[in-house]
Amino acid sequence: MKEEKLLEEMANIISEIQAINIWIDDARTNTIARIRYQKSKPRLNELVEAHKPLMRAYEALIKEHHPCTSH
Repeated sequence: MKEEKLLEEMANIISEIQAINIWIDDARTNTIARIRYQKSKPRLNELVEAHKPLMRAYEALIKEHHPCTSH
């Protein structure tokens, strides 16, 4: 259950990052793209920072459930 919740939260964050990136990439000119990026940069940083601990928690959860047996 916890794994599912972590994956869902990470997917939501990645989806929002992708939506912002598409909005920036869809700009008609480089100038507009730069303006959009500057406006979005704080939110993108927030999303990246929110994703990092979720990813660490997910990796720890996976290691807990699937310990390495190669030793």
